[in-house]
Amino acid sequence: MARAAASHGPRAALTCAPCFVAPPPPPCRTQPGDDDDVEVRLEDQQHINTFGRMNGRLHDLEEDLKAKQAEHELLDDAANEIILADDDEPVRYAFGECYYEVTKDAADELLESQKDKIAEEVSKIEEELSSVRATLADLKTKLYGRFGKSINLEE
Repeated sequence: MARAAASHGPRAALTCAPCFVAPPPPPCRTQPGDDDDVEVRLEDQQHINTFGRMNGRLHDLEEDLKAKQAEHELLDDAANEIILADDDEPVRYAFGECYYEVTKDAADELLESQKDKIAEEVSKIEEELSSVRATLADLKTKLYGRFGKSINLEE
């Protein structure tokens, strides 16, 4: 509905009443004739649930691995600082929330034992990560084989 504004003389402006334009429908993901109606069996649902749990476990393990690697780097830095310290000067070693003084050699041994312990934990986490990744790959193969493009198992 357009009307001329009479008060502005020969250059009359046209105003338009607001109108609603519906957005276009979303594109169709399936082609005519595709059979995407796959029945979800109990076994399939169990695979999907296992995938979800294992995917969560994967992310937790990756975070744990990063934390352990950062802790190992801090211990490496501390070992490097001890190398620079004087031999006859005592080293304050943190144990929980307390500090106690030890010799440079004792501090070095303590750091090495902690580094070995952290390295063992890192290797255990890496083993579990590889096991989880293998299980996830197997489940992806099964689920994509059964459901094709109608299931999304990516991040």
